[in-house]
Amino acid sequence: MKNYLLLLGLLLLFSASKCGKKNGFELGQTFRLQIGEKAHCQCPGPSIQLTAVKEDSRCPEFTNCIWEGQAVVQFSLNNSGRQYIDLSLRDGHPELASRKVGDYIYRLEKVSPYPQAGRVTEPEEYIVELVVEGI
Repeated sequence: MKNYLLLLGLLLLFSASKCGKKNGFELGQTFRLQIGEKAHCQCPGPSIQLTAVKEDSRCPEFTNCIWEGQAVVQFSLNNSGRQYIDLSLRDGHPELASRKVGDYIYRLEKVSPYPQAGRVTEPEEYIVELVVEGI
């Protein structure tokens, strides 16, 4: 009986712990998402889902390009209604990587993997890193 109570107590402790949630994020902390994955703020706040990598025209590694290209990523936000935003990574244009929506700033930090010459990146391979900050 004691073992069952101990097990039940541990389960309750871990289910109440916010630190172990894979699909959660904290304001101001970098977190990762894959296509279709949704994350919820640990605070009373928004949820965000990576819906698509709309463009990845970045110059592949070890090649020469006329234009450096960009990565454009679409997110679905849900904080009292659904809204879609696009964030872009493009050299020399940091303003494209962030957007203010309501009381939050969403900032795209990294899109992986980086393109390689002669290889197509499948949508499910993409992982993005981003930060959500409260204003």
